Amino acid sequence: MSKVGVIGSGIVGRVLAAGFVKHGYEVMVGTRNPEKLNDWQTKDGAGTQIGSFSEAAAFGNLLVLAVKGTAAIAALSQAGSGNLSGKAIIDATNPIADAPPANGVINFFTDKNESLL
Repeated sequence: MSKVGVIGSGIVGRVLAAGFVKHGYEVMVGTRNPEKLNDWQTKDGAGTQIGSFSEAAAFGNLLVLAVKGTAAIAALSQAGSGNLSGKAIIDATNPIADAPPANGVINFFTDKNESLL
């Protein structure tokens, strides 16, 4: 059975983790605050394991990066390059800036031809 390490515990990371579990994968969600997932793990996250970014990255054969775009570099650093090496990483981040929309248009912190990963 494949193991999936989800780096990030926000709504996107939790939904993807639950989806992988539903389809028979072993899943560990990496977070900076494990206690914030207690309620989720007993309900929607049943069957998941919780750990640090480093533990989730070491656990998974396949990794999902599901953090706020501005936090991607820090999350990957905490995951550890040795835990990432040679593994496929699904990048579910987006480059939405911390600034509020201008005239109804969402701001990005990258340009249109730049990837976060």
